[in-house]
Amino acid sequence: MPPGVNAPASPGSPNGQGKLGSAGPSAAASGKPGSGATKGPSGPPSTSGFPGSSNTGTRGAKLAAYSGPCKITKAGTVIDGKAVKCGLDIRAKNVVIKHSKVTGHVNSDDGGSVTIQDSEVDVGTGYEASVSGTNLTVQRSNIHGGEASVNCWGNCTVTDSWLHGQYMPAGEDWHLDAFLSNGASNVVLRHNTLACDHDGSRDGGCSANVGIFGDFAKNSHYTVDHNLFVASEGMSYCTYGGSTESKPYLADNMVFTNNVFQRGSNGKCGQYGPVAAFDPGRPGNKWENNVWENGQPVNFE
Repeated sequence: MPPGVNAPASPGSPNGQGKLGSAGPSAAASGKPGSGATKGPSGPPSTSGFPGSSNTGTRGAKLAAYSGPCKITKAGTVIDGKAVKCGLDIRAKNVVIKHSKVTGHVNSDDGGSVTIQDSEVDVGTGYEASVSGTNLTVQRSNIHGGEASVNCWGNCTVTDSWLHGQYMPAGEDWHLDAFLSNGASNVVLRHNTLACDHDGSRDGGCSANVGIFGDFAKNSHYTVDHNLFVASEGMSYCTYGGSTESKPYLADNMVFTNNVFQRGSNGKCGQYGPVAAFDPGRPGNKWENNVWENGQPVNFE
């Protein structure tokens, strides 16, 4: 685990504690936690069994040095059991990275697509996301470093993975997120541990574990289900739901279900609350059966 990373007490044993972030609220913040009704099925989701160091990444596998290209242009390329010492730019379809560690970014663009399985991606001190782009699938992987763990531009599925350990140089004002999108559609986040856990600074640090903002396009058709939102009272909110009033695009078909929110030391998950910018009145939006660790509902105004 890289220096400065704060994992859950054990994978799947959230303890509500976290030495996480110290950023002020995003200028785009809207919405406050409150006592709005939450409608959902009886019985809370499980608060245990979430991803962490023991069940994501290469898990101690012996890796061979990678000698292939850093720009992947051949469809169907498979990188298996390798230690990759460069960023990978995916410019071909159906690329697979499995049982490997990438020290650098993984970016999929220009019609490329990539599946990352049982791997670790660490962009280190880069002012970029560890994993970014379109047509991304991330499974059982340990994603850390950089200003965001995953920055989705569209068509992204992240499951059973650990997003954490973002980086910001001393004195800088980067805005960090575990998962970030500034406009995307067709996104699935299911059964992940989502932690924006940098200590932050006076002017920069963590915005959210899941930061969904309508800066460049509308966010639409998201499924955010059975995830653990790790607490940080320095982080503004644990999630932004895509309908910030000051942004040009408002989200629709945003479905948040069965997620578990740590309360943290201030009882709010983030500095100001668990959720902002989620509009239940937008078409297709649903907030259902999202709970605190004790099974009580997480509500919003």
